Amino acid sequence: MRRLAIPFLLAVVLAGCSTTEPGKPSASDETGSAPTTGTSTGTAAPVNRPKAVDLKTVEPCSLITPEQKSALGLKTLNTGTPLPDYGEGSKRCTETFEDRKYLGNIHTLVNGGVDRLKRTVGESKLTSLQVAGYPAYLTQRESPGSVGACEIYIDANDGQLLLVDAFGGLGEESATLDGACERAKAVAAAAGAVLATK
Repeated sequence: MRRLAIPFLLAVVLAGCSTTEPGKPSASDETGSAPTTGTSTGTAAPVNRPKAVDLKTVEPCSLITPEQKSALGLKTLNTGTPLPDYGEGSKRCTETFEDRKYLGNIHTLVNGGVDRLKRTVGESKLTSLQVAGYPAYLTQRESPGSVGACEIYIDANDGQLLLVDAFGGLGEESATLDGACERAKAVAAAAGAVLATK
């Protein structure tokens, strides 16, 4: 009789560990998974932007209002020929300043975002900043025959960047790289503020 009682008692104990009553964990549930966080692809955390904007739908000259144009000392804003390096569907707006010492552009880059920028320009050459609430990166580039160019890349959308640059006019000896950066930052701030409303 004792031999029958032990297997019966063992069966009762094991049955208690695998109960399937609603709301009660069974032995197989004890190693259940915890909730996951992050993006569905397991990549870095989402970028904090005022608004993600598909730059393929944006005309860059429309990012500067008439009031901003006057306040920034811009003489002209014209649709320019996009650069093939910036992807099919990219657009360009060319700028001249009233003082004629500086020129600039607003480009939409639609073939790669910050990761591509860090690979092509080099992460060590980029300075992080915020432009109208958007993450952005500043770099300076040498340019033969001028003081060089100041470029600001705004992280407008996943895989897309808004580039605002400024540089001294060809042969313009009174232009400086600092002056180019002042203008690029001012135009980028204005364009970024309008971008967030698109």
